[in-house]
Amino acid sequence: MLGAKVDKKEINYKMIKSKEFEVNLILDKLHDYLCTHIENQVNAGADVIQIFDSWAGLISPGDLPNFCYIPNLKIVDFCKEKKIPVICFPKGINKNYKEFNNVVKPDGISLDYDLDPNWIKKNLSNVVFQGGLDPKVLLSDEKKLLSAAKKYLDIFRDVPYIFNLGHGLLPETDPDKVNKLVKFYREY
Repeated sequence: MLGAKVDKKEINYKMIKSKEFEVNLILDKLHDYLCTHIENQVNAGADVIQIFDSWAGLISPGDLPNFCYIPNLKIVDFCKEKKIPVICFPKGINKNYKEFNNVVKPDGISLDYDLDPNWIKKNLSNVVFQGGLDPKVLLSDEKKLLSAAKKYLDIFRDVPYIFNLGHGLLPETDPDKVNKLVKFYREY
């Protein structure tokens, strides 16, 4: 498979199924590595841990339990044993966020900007919400930017919510727009 072009928008399930034993060994090793890394972060003073499952949305719904929920649950359980709050970001799993939240039970959940914030508030409970604002809105005019930010702040005003983007800043983002967004949030 060396040198083969990899499509970042799909997963080769045929290969994963044919090498399921090896894949599970890799997942076990990855879990051990991540727990060591988390422990080092906690020992260095981290107050909270965030798990970025950035490719979760590429997993077929039937495989989410084995390749998303259970691996995240093991890490969340490790964090809870260490008494460190944990936020999960299962990007791209859409309405499977509800099942993820019910199975994994993180302290916080980062919101994908593709999800309707009203759906989130209605369907997820017992968790702190973080993010959700589409980073592309920072590329629009100030009126649209502030309107989008206000929408999130209004929807989540009566529940635990950490205002943030639903993914990282885009390289072409104007720092002045970020500054305006932060100022707006502080004055809200």
